[in-house]
Amino acid sequence: MPTQPLHVIEIIRRIPDCSTEPFLCRCDDGELYVIKGMPSVPRVQLIAEWISAHIAKSLGLSLPDFGMAYVDRALTQYIPEWKNALYEGHAFATKFIPGVAPITFSQAHKNVAEQEQKKIYLFDKWINNSDRNLSPQAGNVNIIYDYQNDRYYLIDHNLAFDQNVDEDAFDYHVYAPRHRSWIFDIVDKPLCEDELIRSKAILPVCIDLIPDEWLPETEEARIECFEKIEELLNRNDTDVFWSNIK
Repeated sequence: MPTQPLHVIEIIRRIPDCSTEPFLCRCDDGELYVIKGMPSVPRVQLIAEWISAHIAKSLGLSLPDFGMAYVDRALTQYIPEWKNALYEGHAFATKFIPGVAPITFSQAHKNVAEQEQKKIYLFDKWINNSDRNLSPQAGNVNIIYDYQNDRYYLIDHNLAFDQNVDEDAFDYHVYAPRHRSWIFDIVDKPLCEDELIRSKAILPVCIDLIPDEWLPETEEARIECFEKIEELLNRNDTDVFWSNIK
């Protein structure tokens, strides 16, 4: 996606399958995007989406192209449902990928390479994203699968950086120990440590690019928001964090 924000030129419909019910829109580059904006997605969750996407990209994980798109009030003002769910301003935009569906448990374990499974699990533990649960029976995995191209994409990181998430919340993660045979071994850790250090270095740039309307309303709340994110990401320097990566 372009480095400058796109502009939404057409709202096509809402997407009811997602918890935040984002909007399918066409932007001024002619492409379709999934748009998440306030108030349906709160400020801190937009920040979480933005930072998580940059970190995932830095780690080499597969996710749709993403960026920002500006929504003009004229697109929503005559449709009450839209007007109350999508305010004017910057929104989080991810490229729409046709022909995808939520990945199945079998696909998640057979069509995703083992090293990528490890990286996804580590990524979610690092950013405190417990919203990727899946068992053979059911779950909300937030991974979509492109059948035609045999490719997965990670989506929906608005619940990342939750300070209240504990280790038990990851018991049913799609790649939790109960769901796989591999383990993190002595070879994985040093490689992963280097990747996390490198990815964490992009945080200041990510924060600088966040639009003002996404920021918490008070200076105190802004400081607290980013301090909590930084605190979570700094756990990679602790033995406690790595002891819980198994």
